[in-house]
Amino acid sequence: MGKSKIGTFGKVLIKFTSSQVIYNGLKMIAGFLVVRLIAPEIYGAFSGVGIFLGYVMLGHFGILSGLRRELPFQYGNKNEKLVDGLASLGFFVSLVVGSLSSLVFFTFLIYQLISGTFIDVAIYSSFTIVSFFHLLNKGYLPSLFRTTNEFDKLSKINIVLALVNILSVALVWQYALLGLCFRAVLLSIVEFGLLYFNRPISVGPKWNYQHAKLLITTGIPIFAVGQVRPLWTTVMNSLIFTLGGPLQFGYYALVNIINGALGIIPNSIGQVIYPKMSIHYGQGKDVLTILKGTLKPMIFQFIVILFVAITTCLILPVLIPLLLPKYVNGIEAAQWITFLPVVASLGLVNNIYNVIKRQKWYFISLIIGAFIGAGYSLTMVQMIGFDIIYFAQGMILGTFIQLVLSLLFLMKLLNHED
Repeated sequence: MGKSKIGTFGKVLIKFTSSQVIYNGLKMIAGFLVVRLIAPEIYGAFSGVGIFLGYVMLGHFGILSGLRRELPFQYGNKNEKLVDGLASLGFFVSLVVGSLSSLVFFTFLIYQLISGTFIDVAIYSSFTIVSFFHLLNKGYLPSLFRTTNEFDKLSKINIVLALVNILSVALVWQYALLGLCFRAVLLSIVEFGLLYFNRPISVGPKWNYQHAKLLITTGIPIFAVGQVRPLWTTVMNSLIFTLGGPLQFGYYALVNIINGALGIIPNSIGQVIYPKMSIHYGQGKDVLTILKGTLKPMIFQFIVILFVAITTCLILPVLIPLLLPKYVNGIEAAQWITFLPVVASLGLVNNIYNVIKRQKWYFISLIIGAFIGAGYSLTMVQMIGFDIIYFAQGMILGTFIQLVLSLLFLMKLLNHED
């Protein structure tokens, strides 16, 4: 019976990861096609405005972070009424943040209508809509999927999204910049529709003070930990856009495409493992037993990502000049970034910090890693001159430092538990 259960979970884990790989593989191909069709400075201007979506993800102030931990924990604890109440609150907060962020982009749109160019007006028009759905699509709705069967359904959603992603490139081919803007809006609406109408917890938005208090208490430490890496990435992107301008940030698009495609493997496995760990913790299992359950998935993903990273690194200098000749200046940085997911894949066990609500030392490791990585990049720019390579190297260095520190702190935590 136990073997059958483990086998079923393993199959779903592989299926979900495979669907994510397919989705991001097609997304990467679509990304290559888009940047081939759009000039680097235009794409850099579009993706430069998109940087601010990273700040939209900060708007829930930890409530969705608490939701991702509490939903599977309370599910494992068989507290279904509380699960529905927490999901309702998360929906309410996501709608409020989405509305406010859309209003901010709309304000910038009005300014661009008065004094901006056609390019700026088109870009801000699309992000006025995209920003409304961003937290719902990337934060709230995915957090509702917790169990094996639910991730099986999410796998099918990923396949549909992958097909829409690749087919929608036709809009860019036909309408250039306008097509790029239309495509961003289309993808946001389709993703929302698929996730919303297939959500496993069907509740409406509702504010509840007690539920908010629980999620904020649980979520703020997780939020502080969880936002360090995306905020670090957003800051690094902002520095590239500020110091190098739209053209250099356009070249850096290769880095973001490759990192997004390869990074989906550790992200997708972590997306399944995290709620599983919380469910087990809610069922009363001890920390060491929970950690042992992550070792096989972690080793599996490390081997797979290492193979993919080496292969990608070798073929980029051959493919990019043929497929994307305007972006050859981004090849070396893209080669470096292929190894960032390899390093990150060894951090799967770090989910335990959030599960058991002991994030202090993990947070410290993240902050130290981010400062060292950013410091390296800025130091190299000051000493040698601007080059996007230094930002890719800084991300890898900072992630490696963080990983070493977090594993050392985890060993200390386990010894203290004993």
